[in-house]
Amino acid sequence: MPTLYDVLPEQQRLALAVASKSPATLAQTFASHVGQFYDRAAFDALARQVAELYADDSAERANRFRAHLDRRLSDRYHNPV
Repeated sequence: MPTLYDVLPEQQRLALAVASKSPATLAQTFASHVGQFYDRAAFDALARQVAELYADDSAERANRFRAHLDRRLSDRYHNPV
């Protein structure tokens, strides 16, 4: 039997994560996985997509997501997420 990950497209999976997790929780999850991605630009783009999905709900939730991201996600070599 296929899982939701197999059936849903990426945008819907992200929307489901945003709907089911608080901004702080999802930001902590992102921060805990930052070193595991070879392509940092793709990782940052994914974090920006999530922030935009939170912003669709409210600017406050998007700001909370960004505020809780670990500092490693906005080091001097990369643009802030």
